[in-house]
Amino acid sequence: MLMMAQQERGVFGNTFHGLFQLAHGRLSAGARSALGRLGLQLEAPPQPFYPLSIWRHSLDIIVRELYPDLQRDEAYRRLGQRMVLDVSESVLGRGMLALGRALGPRRLLMRMNHNFRNADNYVQMQLTELSPTAYEVWINETLGLPSYYQGILEAALGATGVREAHVRSVRVDGGSCTYHVEWHA
Repeated sequence: MLMMAQQERGVFGNTFHGLFQLAHGRLSAGARSALGRLGLQLEAPPQPFYPLSIWRHSLDIIVRELYPDLQRDEAYRRLGQRMVLDVSESVLGRGMLALGRALGPRRLLMRMNHNFRNADNYVQMQLTELSPTAYEVWINETLGLPSYYQGILEAALGATGVREAHVRSVRVDGGSCTYHVEWHA
């Protein structure tokens, strides 16, 4: 059984559940076997906590399987988008989507650090307002996958109903990444 060490960085089971739901019925026997070697069973309820290395390897397996014809960065961007969009198809997700529309993009961005903290125990996000419709968003740890988090930010902003949301990476420093985020009201 995978248990949470006191200071071990990792991802909560609800996040794995979302990833497994996204991949359900779309994985080859080889991908399922590779996930099994990591100690993951897609049909079993997720454990409460998984080490970061298991999460990272799981993402690699699933992105190769779901987006084999895309360049690596685009594949991870699409996976990040799908993680948000698929959550919005659940009952809880529909409620979150309605809340996102009610909050609007600015307040949604302000809440995203809380959302990330419900997914794992290591991601921290900081916002710097550049204008009422533009922010600099710093994420402390992207696991070397800044395009995955770009996709999450894009889909979250899109869920608020804004027009022309744009997210681009402007600086990568080790595992952290700074994004320029803007939209048209």
